Amino acid sequence: MTGRPVSLAFSLALLVAFTVGWATPSDSWAKSKSSSSSGGYSRPSSGRTPSTRAISAPRSRTPSTSGGYSRPRSDSASTSYAIRGGESDRALARRASKQALDAFRASTQPPPETLSRPQTSTPATVSAPRRPSTAGISYPRQPSAWTGSRSWTGGQAAAPVARQAAASFSPWSAALLWGLLESVSRPGHAEFFYHHAEDPGYRAWRAEAEKQARDDPQIARQLAALDSRLAGMSGPRDPDYPPPIVEPAVEPPAQTESFPYGALLAALFLLLLGALVTILIWRKFFGDVAKRRSGAPARAARQPYRPNWFRVGMTLPVDPSLFILAAPYSAIQAPEAATASGLLSVETVGEAVCEGLTWYRLYVSGGNSFFQVHLDARGNPDECRYFSLLDEVTPADAAEWGVWLDEAEGLIGWPEFETKDGRLYQRLWSAGERRVAPRAIHETLETGEGSAPRRRQQAMLYARSTGAVPPAPPTDYLLVSAVDQEDAAWVTIHTGIDLPIASLQLS
Repeated sequence: MTGRPVSLAFSLALLVAFTVGWATPSDSWAKSKSSSSSGGYSRPSSGRTPSTRAISAPRSRTPSTSGGYSRPRSDSASTSYAIRGGESDRALARRASKQALDAFRASTQPPPETLSRPQTSTPATVSAPRRPSTAGISYPRQPSAWTGSRSWTGGQAAAPVARQAAASFSPWSAALLWGLLESVSRPGHAEFFYHHAEDPGYRAWRAEAEKQARDDPQIARQLAALDSRLAGMSGPRDPDYPPPIVEPAVEPPAQTESFPYGALLAALFLLLLGALVTILIWRKFFGDVAKRRSGAPARAARQPYRPNWFRVGMTLPVDPSLFILAAPYSAIQAPEAATASGLLSVETVGEAVCEGLTWYRLYVSGGNSFFQVHLDARGNPDECRYFSLLDEVTPADAAEWGVWLDEAEGLIGWPEFETKDGRLYQRLWSAGERRVAPRAIHETLETGEGSAPRRRQQAMLYARSTGAVPPAPPTDYLLVSAVDQEDAAWVTIHTGIDLPIASLQLS
């Protein structure tokens, strides 16, 4: 009887735990979903098709909003576009989006490598040698007859000595006496000790030297050599005998030869004069002949005339029937003037350069639409497309910019792109199954008031087949671009169709 209640309680506990785990998603899932969309455009959780369709989410979670767009709720989905607002609203939104783009670029930059300076260990203190030294002892420049302060070694430093003895044995320094002892074989060194043998300073130093000679055999040998030389000397002693001084040999400064600037200038003058005379003689006798011979080839090699096709303020007679035929197959919007008089006024001329290719863009309808024309090698138009603005997004933060420009899963460069109305476009530039980097486009703009700031764009062109029969457009294009201009940044989505070049009547 006790087994059934226990098993029943265990089953109820397991059911409650399963229900709670199903109803409460993890925070990481919520975070990943909150940063996977921008302006209503998002990457799918699986597969490779960017989509804006409703994402099924637990009922306890509210959809996040970004750039004026919200992710569809689980109970209702909407594909309508947000209200654009006025020009000032768009300008403010673009400036904020530019700051977010800068933050995104800064977050994707690799951290700078910091060079760690190796730690240097403190060098161990080197014990001083026992020999006397003259290093570190400065002498005055003028010689002294009693201290021998000038160099008595011919400019060569004596062997270092470091004795724990008095610094001087008046009137001589300890360094002088020790140095004379080490070089006692030189002329005048032993004589100095002979003449000052009765001096108290010498006796004090001699006592110190004999004391140290008990522990240092080298000093003992030097004292023995000194005594042997003193034993062979005789005669009166001079207490004023100066210490030996050897003047170092001073080499005279080398004389440098001055560069012959005068001769060089004279040679250059003569060379220029000779060249001028040669040119005058050649033009007088051979100039006319060479000019006649080169006239015909120059005219043959003259470059063809390149007309100025595009100007600000020029008019384009566009046939409105082209847009009427495209309406069932594309979301293209015809220019306002094309539905009335058929004449369009070009407001801005842009020159877009991408990897060696150049397109000329003729902006109409307030800059939201443009005709894109390409010229062949001779400068004649060979391609024309019309693009109208489908949507514009101003990402609010770096995470939202990552939805568009992330190196691994950014929407711009993804193999496919799906608009809010469910139309699926295939990547036209660099077809493939993986994401590719967007194309970098640099566009210079010319308006009626002069040049406008240059635009930097990271763009990708997509296309889909409409299945229409000409003259209806067989291909529907989608141009997705991340635009960066001075202190503003935004994302534009243009839809486009091909136009016959003759329909523009360029001249």
